[in-house]
Amino acid sequence: MEFDMNLARRAVHYLFLVVTILMAVSGFGIIDYQIVGPLTGGLLTKTFSFQIHNFLAIPFAILLILHVGIVLFLKKGRK
Repeated sequence: MEFDMNLARRAVHYLFLVVTILMAVSGFGIIDYQIVGPLTGGLLTKTFSFQIHNFLAIPFAILLILHVGIVLFLKKGRK
């Protein structure tokens, strides 16, 4: 089975997008928990937002490195 670079590229980009949005929402939930709590029906409390934010820190860093690496690799291959 051959490695599909386009599939890997899309998967990394979309996962990075999802994790970035979750990081932003959970970060906002830490800072403005009085607003985010009622908007989410009490689902995102300050504590839960902090846990999500901490849990996503390493996946965010890994996906960021992969995202940039893939873009640079593909850019280098086109020249």
